[in-house]
Amino acid sequence: RDAALDNGADVDVIVVGNGPLGSAIARHIASEHRDKSVVVLDSETLTSGSNDLGRIVRPLDAEGRDDWTALNCDSIEAFESMERESGIVFFDPRGSMFLGSETFVERGASRLRARGVPHERASGGGSEFVKTWPFLSAEGIPETYHAAWDSVGGYVNPHKMRAAQNMLMRKENANARVTSGTCVRVQSKGDGESERTRVWMSDGNTYTCGLCVMACGAYTEALARESGLLSTLDASTGVGLGGIKISRRTVVLAEVLESEVNTALASMPTIKYEVPQEVLDRARVKSATGTSDQSRNEAKSVYVLPPIYYPGPNPSPGWYVKIGGGPQDFMDKSGEQSWIRTERELEEWMSSEGDEDVADQLHDILLHMFPKTNFQCLIPKACATTTTDDGTLVIETLGSGSDVVAVSACQGKAAGPADAIGGRGAGTC
Repeated sequence: RDAALDNGADVDVIVVGNGPLGSAIARHIASEHRDKSVVVLDSETLTSGSNDLGRIVRPLDAEGRDDWTALNCDSIEAFESMERESGIVFFDPRGSMFLGSETFVERGASRLRARGVPHERASGGGSEFVKTWPFLSAEGIPETYHAAWDSVGGYVNPHKMRAAQNMLMRKENANARVTSGTCVRVQSKGDGESERTRVWMSDGNTYTCGLCVMACGAYTEALARESGLLSTLDASTGVGLGGIKISRRTVVLAEVLESEVNTALASMPTIKYEVPQEVLDRARVKSATGTSDQSRNEAKSVYVLPPIYYPGPNPSPGWYVKIGGGPQDFMDKSGEQSWIRTERELEEWMSSEGDEDVADQLHDILLHMFPKTNFQCLIPKACATTTTDDGTLVIETLGSGSDVVAVSACQGKAAGPADAIGGRGAGTC
């Protein structure tokens, strides 16, 4: 981080949040407006993403949506130049694969064909798939299942990708910086006596700016609400920032032996797997509390990342396969909503080990998919995502002065396409 701002400092742009999304938006704004001062506020206390080292990025969108497919492909195309110019390698092109019913696989594969992304298809279920991927189950994966895979996708290290975005921002704009701080309120310039947007910090300091961008994950909607910027929106419609839902999610890191990393699992891509109905019928967590395609798709599927090395101390040093997915668990938004309530509930959730039943369910699915893998230990972790009923990314201009932009509802899949989302968000700014 760079030096902190002085109390009362005035800058051109303040970006609240330095995750994959906030760092990307800030970098694009700074690059496109090199005469402007850009400050990114990186909170040391608030987090809504699991502190892992791998996030899936694939050209194929799980729900078969054109908008997310385009964002995925555009970001992947930018990775090579970002790594070269920053000197930071954050993308591992291990490939990506979909396994499931013909309908499940075709939904995404059709978008790959439309984009001209090279990929392959196979059918015949587990008994055929193990000929190419010996780590999969020959008996457990139904023989009616299909597969589609490409060599374009893979996974990103979100921490290194953020570091690359921060470095490129500073490199492209001498007036850009990243500073520590937690924003607790934003006032549009049209709502007060000041001709500038005012930003309040948790330490009591205040800053002013010409434009404020909220890109702080699950905290974005709550911060906008606390700032009185949602008064003109009807949250009951489920559209826009006011209709965003926060979902508690659980992931599991499963440790594997290095010997298996270099042999049986050496060819493993990222995987999106439609869990067979008989496995879902045995699950303790059964239904999704949502009506969108994304909620329905998540309820019946999981994603799995290939082994990634964690240097410790948490988790302890070793190689870990990551699995996540399952039904959404939305936070209660009824009654009085406030920043304090959302912050407290997210802090309690993020400090936990997630949902025990979901973790057990993910463990069962992992053993179903990889019966020959010798998993050493399982570490459940909590995270949170933001969704909308229609599965659409929200980039919304707020405030009577049209000087606040909020970016949210990333549906739990924004880390990979963050650079393209950042470009779109910068365009709105």
